[in-house]
Amino acid sequence: MDQERRDFVKGAGAAVATAMAAQVTPAAAQPKPSYEIYAAKYAGPFMSKLAFLLWNQGWDQDIERYYYIWVVKGPTETILVDTGVGVTMAADRKLTGYVNPVDVAARIGVKPTDVTKVIISHMHWDHVGGMEMFPKAYPKATFYVQKREYDFWTKHPVAKRKIFAGTADPLAYKVLQDLEGTPRLVIADGDLTIGNGLEIMLGPGHTIGTQSLAVSTAKGTAVVASDCAHLARNIKEDTPSILITDLIGWMQTYDKVRAKASSVDLCFPGHDAGMLLNYPKVAEDITRLA
Repeated sequence: MDQERRDFVKGAGAAVATAMAAQVTPAAAQPKPSYEIYAAKYAGPFMSKLAFLLWNQGWDQDIERYYYIWVVKGPTETILVDTGVGVTMAADRKLTGYVNPVDVAARIGVKPTDVTKVIISHMHWDHVGGMEMFPKAYPKATFYVQKREYDFWTKHPVAKRKIFAGTADPLAYKVLQDLEGTPRLVIADGDLTIGNGLEIMLGPGHTIGTQSLAVSTAKGTAVVASDCAHLARNIKEDTPSILITDLIGWMQTYDKVRAKASSVDLCFPGHDAGMLLNYPKVAEDITRLA
């Protein structure tokens, strides 16, 4: 009888364990959530020579470019890539077509408490300047920047030289410095997974510590590259703009971005007019990319 009881208990326990295993998927094997990616134009158009954005090719050709932030919507959170230009800098520079990026994002229902993460691709004025507004506008958001980028723009004496100072935003840097040492600022040292289906990727070239965001979407893995490329042609043709800090690093960044994305068409650059003109419009100056 004791043996029969032990066999029964052993068998029942095995059955329960099997049933539990069938219902619980290990964390590592859980499917990635599907995010939606939107380009939100907050300023422009601006005209420049094609060669300015495509390595000296087309000094006789004019091209439109726009300024964007990107909205990444997931099942439980909203992530923003870049902060755009701050209202003070926009007024000082009389920026064509400028709308506060916070107001632009609100056009597709982004509420202040929805935003959990903001990825600062790099610390040029047109990508970091919105730090003037963002910490208050999005009180639950954590901000992510690369260590080498942050250290250069806030601590390195060369950053104050004329060639760099023209692309800086000291007001935004002061806001970031005020957040340093708090949970609201993550200073990443290289690639960093920040959620299931979300990975920050270091991509130097345009600046010393530019970063992009790889995102799981219904179309596959997309990369919100921001100024890792200014135009889609940069990545497709393996040809950067002339706005370079590290040319060798930039070419290696293109390899990295293309390898990560499921398709080169899922690499979204920083200033390409095509993001506004060639994708489905969902609100004023906002298109869905993936």
